[in-house]
Amino acid sequence: MDIQKFKQLNWIGGWLIFLVSATVYTLTMESTASLWDCGEFIASSYKLQVVHPPGASLFLMIGRMFTLLAAGNPLLIALSVNFMSALCSGAAMMFLFWITTHMARRLLVRDGSEFTSSQAIVILGAGLIAGLAGTFCDSIWFSAVEGEVYSMALFWSAVVFWAILRWEEVADEPHADRWLLFIAFWIGCSIFVHWLNLLTIPAMTFVYYFRRHEVSTKGMAIAFGVSIVLLGLILSGVITGIISIMASFELGMVNGMGLPFNSGLIFFMLLLIGAIVGSLWYTQKNNYPIVNKIILGFTFVLIGYSTIFTSVIRSNANTNIDMNSPEDIVSLSTYLKREQYGSRPFLVGHKFTDKFNGTEIVGKKYAKGKDQYDEVGERLEYTYKGRKMFFPRIYSQDANHPQLYRSWLGLKKNQKPSYFDNIRFFFKYQIRHMYVRYFLWNFAGRQNDEQGTGDIKDGNWISGIPFVDALHLGKQSGMPNEMSNHPARNKFFFIPLALGLLGLVFQFTNDKRRAFVIFLFFFFTGLAIIIQGNSPPVEPRERDYIFAGSFYAFVIWIGLGVVALYELLRPSIKNQMAAFAAIGIAAIAPLLMAWQGWDDHDRSGRFAARDFAANYLNSCAPNSIIFTQGDNDTYPLWYAQEVEGIRRDVRIVNLSLLGVDWYINQMRRKVNDAAAVDMTLDPSKYRGSKRDVVPIVDDPQLAGKSVDLKEVMRFVADESPNSKVGAQQDLDFIPTHSLKLETDKSFFRKAGAITPEDVGLMEDVMKWQIPKGKSSLYKNDLMVLDIVLTNINKRPIYFAVSVSPSSYLGLEKYFQLEGLAYRIVPIAKSGRGSGLYKGRVNPDIMYNNLMERFRFGNLKEEGVHVDSDLRRMIYNFRGNFQELADALITRGEKDKAKEVLDHCLENMPDSAVPYSIFMVSFVDTYFKTGDKKTAGELAELIGERLSKNLLYYNSLAKRDQKAYEREMNANQGLLAGLVSIAKEYNMPDLESKLNGYLSATTK
Repeated sequence: MDIQKFKQLNWIGGWLIFLVSATVYTLTMESTASLWDCGEFIASSYKLQVVHPPGASLFLMIGRMFTLLAAGNPLLIALSVNFMSALCSGAAMMFLFWITTHMARRLLVRDGSEFTSSQAIVILGAGLIAGLAGTFCDSIWFSAVEGEVYSMALFWSAVVFWAILRWEEVADEPHADRWLLFIAFWIGCSIFVHWLNLLTIPAMTFVYYFRRHEVSTKGMAIAFGVSIVLLGLILSGVITGIISIMASFELGMVNGMGLPFNSGLIFFMLLLIGAIVGSLWYTQKNNYPIVNKIILGFTFVLIGYSTIFTSVIRSNANTNIDMNSPEDIVSLSTYLKREQYGSRPFLVGHKFTDKFNGTEIVGKKYAKGKDQYDEVGERLEYTYKGRKMFFPRIYSQDANHPQLYRSWLGLKKNQKPSYFDNIRFFFKYQIRHMYVRYFLWNFAGRQNDEQGTGDIKDGNWISGIPFVDALHLGKQSGMPNEMSNHPARNKFFFIPLALGLLGLVFQFTNDKRRAFVIFLFFFFTGLAIIIQGNSPPVEPRERDYIFAGSFYAFVIWIGLGVVALYELLRPSIKNQMAAFAAIGIAAIAPLLMAWQGWDDHDRSGRFAARDFAANYLNSCAPNSIIFTQGDNDTYPLWYAQEVEGIRRDVRIVNLSLLGVDWYINQMRRKVNDAAAVDMTLDPSKYRGSKRDVVPIVDDPQLAGKSVDLKEVMRFVADESPNSKVGAQQDLDFIPTHSLKLETDKSFFRKAGAITPEDVGLMEDVMKWQIPKGKSSLYKNDLMVLDIVLTNINKRPIYFAVSVSPSSYLGLEKYFQLEGLAYRIVPIAKSGRGSGLYKGRVNPDIMYNNLMERFRFGNLKEEGVHVDSDLRRMIYNFRGNFQELADALITRGEKDKAKEVLDHCLENMPDSAVPYSIFMVSFVDTYFKTGDKKTAGELAELIGERLSKNLLYYNSLAKRDQKAYEREMNANQGLLAGLVSIAKEYNMPDLESKLNGYLSATTK
């Protein structure tokens, strides 16, 4: 075939794949903001705000341009940013087509000569299969339909890898190295989309080495070393190093020499520009072309990198979302180093059993003051007793991590882990669970979308071949319908994996160098992240999306599997027939991936994240304050307020951020329609490291007394030695666990917070205990008390129901449930309110919220996909409805209670989230309303499902004893509970049927 005609077909094929994949992603993209970070990124794109470290300034600027497609309609802003992700992923598939055809062409035509039409068909077919397999790859598809950075990051990676292959093709032509400068610029730009793009550098280094140098073992070792150095220089030298040097110049010239702010920044910038210009002039004049190109490449990286300064510009504009407030070069340095997240050991570190030995100072903290940068604290690192070990994998002592390490390793309570256990955890958890499992999700099959914890029930890979899956998950037949027909249960029968392995083997056999290049791409965007990231024994959610680059590389081999099939078929089938047969056989893989994956990746028509965020906000009275804590009860709320203008009068206070001074200062500003949050503590009292931790040291003289919170805060703010403890009398403390706070009853009455029958229960003074197990308060705890003290009698104060009980500080005694939030009211908990929820219930307010104001994201519509995150939220929502119904029943309003339960089942039906173990108490509440028919039907349905669960789990006893015992005990207990409920309400037929289920499962 003529080379020009092939190039034309190749160009058309790539754009065709773009059209197909972008269409698929557009059809399945979420209709509004998704959960997790998406709300933050969409809101920040819309208004060019400052996202969490280390920032994504270029992503936000491009996102801002896409928001213009909404033509000013706030309801279309999220859709516009999601569309940007769909286009980015579609473009990545286009480049995947071209990368694959480049590799396939060199497999079939090694000397660069023309090729036959059959070979052209195979080459284009390889690109087609790779492009389609990439389109329907589980982890890639996940990111392609939401407004997050990972889709654009994959696009950036695809472009640079394609560009190095373009350079390889024209490397001997004049000016070919302009492609290398393009790559340098693209890498610089990619830094503030996502750093994952940088992991393509080793693969690209070897493309350059193989093209320009004679290959030898020594040369490959040197090339590998150079690639790691390049990667390290950009990660540490460019991303954080240059700004750190700027910050050092700034501190030296402002603090040391008394010069104005930004003097050090300007001086260093002039120095850097002068050095670059001078070096370019010198190397050009003296004919050092390689050095000249290296300096040019560095310059282009810096040009791309410069987008970070938009974060400084926007931070100085005091945007509503202004994470870390990087307003100057010193705070920008801290922002880029992600210091708030801490660090994980890599080469050396301690075990989780090593005893804490104190802290050591590793640096100082500075903040911009009036005339200079003030020292506001010290940077500390924990120290531990015992010897450090090489390559520590079992290091974390956070929360329940030690217990989880023991669980994964099978260690007894006080058993000390060995170094062998350390390596075993690396392979068993970090490699197998946190990478291989995700890899097989994409190319073998997936059990469900529940987060995997190592048992056989959730989050595992499957193949769809029963005897294979039984080897690691136990018997697959007799599975309950909710498991066997789970939307995310995808079976690929190893077909994509087998095709990819065939392509891998074929390429390594016939073109070792390019196969090695793809392997480096595959390894560094996959296993290298595992090695360097050093995952703790649990993550907030599944992390497969960060390995999309690795899966993208493997898909190239799936495409090359077409070439391998062609070569296998060619001896027995005529050329063109062999080509079409190879493509036809290989097409099974992407078609199977599309068929199995469509239902659990189709988020079209879903508005749940936006509606649930609005429900949090609509649970609050006007001009209120709501304490939130995690990503999913904060970022979607930011989106709702910033983009769609929902309840802008509510002030969101995130407890995870309330422990740092910049965020506390932001709370003091008016935001949208929400007034500033008043506090008693002056900013100087919590600046930097001040009062990061405040011990509670009970004063014996105060025993049995409750101390006014106002006096406690005054005492904590006191700088005199009498209010300090510690060896050097420098540590602020709280002298009691017992607190009290005067309340203004008239405020609560006028606000309508108290039902008429409860007015007499209000207390003039609230008295509560900080839990005795809490020996100290962190800064965020201290600020919660300050905000409650200052605002209790002038603004409604709420805790989101998703906030951890450890953050309540004993205030749950005065919680009143009004929806998805607890309001603090001066009535101690009594009768109404039980079960999963803390505090009492205000039936009037809660009824109005749940029945009139809450929306449920189209969940009752057929075909709207509900994933595991939404399922957990729906379980809580149903619990909310039941709490309200119970409160109404206590009040004697049974008809209204039934109306509430019916409304719940109508909007969150069995078809959206199957009625399960969390619905057993619903049966009892329905019986209490007098609706025995619905209660009986619900009990029978749940009982049947529990019995099927028990029969299935009973078959797994030998496979996973812990999971077996846990699930059997839970399901048997609930089924027995249903029997008791049927007996209590005199339903003999139902009792008999449920007893039958129970007896059948206990034989």
